[in-house]
Amino acid sequence: MTGEIDALDRPIIRPHGVAAQVDANLLPGMAVLATALVIGLATAGHYGMTIDEFNTDDYGPKALAWYTSGFTDRSHFETVEFSLWYYGPWFQILTALVQSLGLADAVTVRHAMTFLIGITGLATLLPIARFSVGRWAGPAALILCLISGYLYGGLFFSPIDVPFLTAMCLATLAIVLMARQVVPTWSATICAGLATGLAIATRTGGIITHAYLVGAMALCGLEALVLNARTARLQLWAITIRTAAVIAIGWVIAVALWPWLQIGNPLDQFTTAYMHFANISQDFGFAHWGEEVQTEALAWSYIPGQWFARLPVGFLGLLVLALLLAFHRTFRFWRTSIALVVIHGAFGLRRPALLLARSRRILLVWAAAFAPVGFLMIQHATLYDGVRHTLFVIPMLALLAGWAFARLLRSFSRARIMIATLAAVYGAALVIDLVRLHPLEYVAMNAFAGGTSGACGRFELDYWGAASTEALRRLEHRLDGAATSAPNAPRVLICVPFREQMAGPMLRRNWQLALDAKQADFVIETERSRCARDNAELMLIDEIARDRCPFSWTYVKRNSAFATAAHP
Repeated sequence: MTGEIDALDRPIIRPHGVAAQVDANLLPGMAVLATALVIGLATAGHYGMTIDEFNTDDYGPKALAWYTSGFTDRSHFETVEFSLWYYGPWFQILTALVQSLGLADAVTVRHAMTFLIGITGLATLLPIARFSVGRWAGPAALILCLISGYLYGGLFFSPIDVPFLTAMCLATLAIVLMARQVVPTWSATICAGLATGLAIATRTGGIITHAYLVGAMALCGLEALVLNARTARLQLWAITIRTAAVIAIGWVIAVALWPWLQIGNPLDQFTTAYMHFANISQDFGFAHWGEEVQTEALAWSYIPGQWFARLPVGFLGLLVLALLLAFHRTFRFWRTSIALVVIHGAFGLRRPALLLARSRRILLVWAAAFAPVGFLMIQHATLYDGVRHTLFVIPMLALLAGWAFARLLRSFSRARIMIATLAAVYGAALVIDLVRLHPLEYVAMNAFAGGTSGACGRFELDYWGAASTEALRRLEHRLDGAATSAPNAPRVLICVPFREQMAGPMLRRNWQLALDAKQADFVIETERSRCARDNAELMLIDEIARDRCPFSWTYVKRNSAFATAAHP
């Protein structure tokens, strides 16, 4: 018996042999990953440079210099935007190393690297599903993630949130592997220590993996107590030792990968970073379901409301089904437990306790899907830019939705082909929609929000300013094909909030970067920053739109030497 479970959480017994070791679900899952990998790498150069990529591109080389200089080069503490100190730079360092190889332009390399690390995180859904909610939920979860425009588009240009997604997925997988046995193996323990340390060294929120760990190990201890009662002391001690080892290894890894923790007491430094993000002062307004909301005064329903608008309708429907199935199982569990207590007294709790303990891997996935969001809702945390800070939760939600889909197919076996066909048609329709939005897939909105066109103006869609790069490429093409007698290179202002002076890497021509509309020949606006609107000296010459919703605008100065060439 392998310790795996099927879609109904029943043990799967497998015969020995090489052929039997290849799971039937592995091939479709790997096929989905391979297809996504080919498409993603082939199109990585299409995506625009986004607001947070300007400063992380600055952070990576300088954080690398901290290590290569023997911890004497403090440039990333002195010249990098201060809030970046509070994020671990391991992914930015890795990206800087690959960029230094000159394989492609720096922006394309960054997007390819971000996509690769994101796909690595999504790949963990296959083994997590196998050892928790059921092996067939893995491929379904992968597909749900990849047809969700908000997640798929973000896999290319969310320089901190995507590495955190991967670190959290790896940590969840490692803890699931630890929880397979009553007393975890040391190999699983070491892996969990490495993965939880990586999560902490990516973003302070990674500390929640310790809560996952303690909860899972507590249920391991519960099983030991139920099965062995008074003789469980050695097992409980072994579980405790391994739990402590994970935490110790995790913090060693976190300190090793995060320079901010190295320049003082690591716990004090971590607390400073954690409190910065818990009380971050970023007060500005944006649209949410047609209403103006403030980042520091968001309703408790903000995150669920964003998911309700951004995740595909089919994804949401399967999540509702998963919740209904969970409520049904919980009701049966409590009803059976009460009946056993009535009949057998306190001894009747033994069976429910054992069932609860052995459900620890499934419960871990549920906790990973809802505990972080629940904490943010209770904390009334400052959130902005859609729900990109909770991007790491979407794969866990997809696992639960995939579990519900597998249960649906099993429950309606006679209609399995019809259900699968309808699902394939629905998925194909979503893929076609993403192709139309490319390379702005992350602005995709579902039917509840009115689609992307219906959500226009009612939600903050292109908050990363990704469309500005497409506007710049079109402007380059326009000027390349037009004759101009201008003595100097054009001066371009790209309106990205607080990053205008860092937008140089976006330029592929020998053009000049302007920091003020008065100095610019061209101004490119973004949804977040309408810095040229109502300026009588400027004339609109181009607009980047999807589904009749504009995301970027290009203006030329009327008296510029380039005005005729740009707007003949």
